[in-house]
Amino acid sequence: MAERIRARDLLNRKHPLSPISDRVLISLLIFTVSVLAATLIIQFSMGISFISVFFYTAMVTTTNRTPFPASSPWIMLFTSKWVHYLFMLLATLVAFVWSPIMGQIIREGTKFL
Repeated sequence: MAERIRARDLLNRKHPLSPISDRVLISLLIFTVSVLAATLIIQFSMGISFISVFFYTAMVTTTNRTPFPASSPWIMLFTSKWVHYLFMLLATLVAFVWSPIMGQIIREGTKFL
């Protein structure tokens, strides 16, 4: 019979799926750096405050309307390409975090069947 996976076992360094906390931290770091990089690029291009541009990138990231229009066609192009990159990044990071656990579940399911 397959052994059950407990949440506290995932944080134990001896468990084969233990690096989940490391994968989550790495994913959050990559996502945060990407959002901050886009925010800084747009801020230097538009010349407005960091808070306003961060709000702009947050609205674009969450697929809400932008609070104000982009100041140039280059910013519009950069924002649209950055959103495409961001969606691909999020899909990759979700797969990076959860693939070992899903693999373990599939292996245990096939053993059970």
